[in-house]
Amino acid sequence: MPTADELRARRAGLPPRGVAAHRGGAAGHPENTLAAFARASRLGVHQVELDVRQSADGAIVVMHDATVDRTTDGSGRVGDLTLAQIRELDASGGGRGPEPVPTLQEVLQILPEDLWINVQIKEGERSGAAVAREIAEAGRLHQAFVAGGNRACREAKQACPGLLVCNLVRKRTRVEYLEHALREGADFIQFHHLRGPLEPELAARAHASGLRVNFLAAPDASVQSLCGELAAGADFLLVDDLARGLEALARVGVSRLRG
Repeated sequence: MPTADELRARRAGLPPRGVAAHRGGAAGHPENTLAAFARASRLGVHQVELDVRQSADGAIVVMHDATVDRTTDGSGRVGDLTLAQIRELDASGGGRGPEPVPTLQEVLQILPEDLWINVQIKEGERSGAAVAREIAEAGRLHQAFVAGGNRACREAKQACPGLLVCNLVRKRTRVEYLEHALREGADFIQFHHLRGPLEPELAARAHASGLRVNFLAAPDASVQSLCGELAAGADFLLVDDLARGLEALARVGVSRLRG
């Protein structure tokens, strides 16, 4: 297990701003698949976001919805299916399949070590400790952080005290959300487009408190609007359309990591 000083040193080399591939960049490949994550990495994104749930036999699989119905050719709740059953599904969306549903371990294995990895534990999942241990065992504590509710983040931090977390417990206002995230010891905060554009004074307060600011943009957000969120203080833009997000970053002088 790396020391706190070792983690700080490695994190200092990670990008301070950039594009986050939401579900791997859902506008380019089927969401939350190895193909999507590999493409996002090749394009030079600065953060990759993915969602995890636990199978019936305890495997940590990458899936946004509580069921597999929308994103695969199967049906049923993730928590009712074994890993072997989930492995039989095709997540290609009728494209050049088959595209398997990946495990968290598989995603961690293919991503490079110089970008942020945003691992969202979906609401209701009691897998914070298990997710944290997989991140640590993969040697990715310096770059991966857990996003989720109070329980998930607390359990993850208890299992691996050096792990960073992003509290996602929404409150009545963004100010209340920020205050709650700080009380919970968060390292990241993630604002949502459904609450409107990011307020510069709120981003400034988050930065002054030591938080990194993610902003989940609308799927159809224009380059101009994305530039506006960056100007307001967003550090990372979670986008489905990676080309659009990377163009916005280029306009403010932030280069791709690679590609």
